[in-house]
Amino acid sequence: MKKTLILILAAILLFGGIQTAAAENIPSLKEIYAEKFDFGAAAPQAAFMNTETMDLIRKQFSILTPENELKPNFVIDWAESRRIVKESGDETAVAVHLDSAVPLLDFAKENGIKVHGHVLVWHIETQDEFFHEGYDTSAPLLDRVKMLGRLENYIRELMDLLNTRYPGLVVSWDVVNEAIDDGSHTLRKSRWYETVGEDYVERAFELARKYAPDGTLLYYNDYNTAYPGKLKGILQLLEKLQAEGNIDGYGFQMHHRVLEPGMSMLRNAVKAVAATGLKLRVSELDVGIKKNTEEQFKKQAKKYADVMNLMLEYADQTEAVQVWGLTDGMSYRKYEYPLLFDASCNPKPAFWAVADPSQAFE
Repeated sequence: MKKTLILILAAILLFGGIQTAAAENIPSLKEIYAEKFDFGAAAPQAAFMNTETMDLIRKQFSILTPENELKPNFVIDWAESRRIVKESGDETAVAVHLDSAVPLLDFAKENGIKVHGHVLVWHIETQDEFFHEGYDTSAPLLDRVKMLGRLENYIRELMDLLNTRYPGLVVSWDVVNEAIDDGSHTLRKSRWYETVGEDYVERAFELARKYAPDGTLLYYNDYNTAYPGKLKGILQLLEKLQAEGNIDGYGFQMHHRVLEPGMSMLRNAVKAVAATGLKLRVSELDVGIKKNTEEQFKKQAKKYADVMNLMLEYADQTEAVQVWGLTDGMSYRKYEYPLLFDASCNPKPAFWAVADPSQAFE
């Protein structure tokens, strides 16, 4: 196995990763990690308009996250919500739909792939009108009671719709995303904070637990966990959430570069979060490089291998590792070549490092 990987890797490096390597002739990451944890990816809507990327997903991944299509801006029906509030006078009313997410949800259902929901509550990708009376930004902000009512109706309607159309498909959710501020390492002073108050994260988890189907895992998700100040703020928030009993796990966004953060920092962060007893997931993994050169691809592969070896140490506590995207060409960081497959769906050295992290680049 090791010789085979080395030969294939050498060919990839020799040709700069652009030769035609058929996806069906390479190992399956979901099968390699099947006894440890799910291995998955985030996928944009465009992936389900292309047979090559759909074949790649079927072969490689056991769980999918919609890149955007389950975020608040995409599932809230803004026009219908305004209409209902205007006609009924009920400021807590929310209408939702799944229009953008249907391609991924249908594909996952048809192919027996799990879905991780991303994200219920986020200060970004939530239009400001959600926090105002009548969904009108020129009107006053909602008070705490009405905002909590709107949050409850939003979560209930979305959970009910998904459970009706795709029962059992969405196995976990990022309930709240990126609530800890990078500067103060306390809660961001977002619209959520302004309208609901400093317990908005706890209330979001309470409502998600109330309406999510039994067995759905609920995560808090954030980035820069490896940095001590941010880590401290995250751990303080997790402690509050655990006290109420509605959180199941923590999602590590790992949008990293080759040298940043260092593995010692990342190891300390994973150890600290694991010590809480929560489930772990790498929710958003990619590793940026400066140029598409052989040297940079080797360093990228080494970082991927190091991350995978770290998470394998916590395999009993880890639910999933998911890369954030399918190919370099479809990545939001495309100019940093951050993923396991190049723009033509060919495996890069990073793929082989993930496939066998114990042997890669010793």
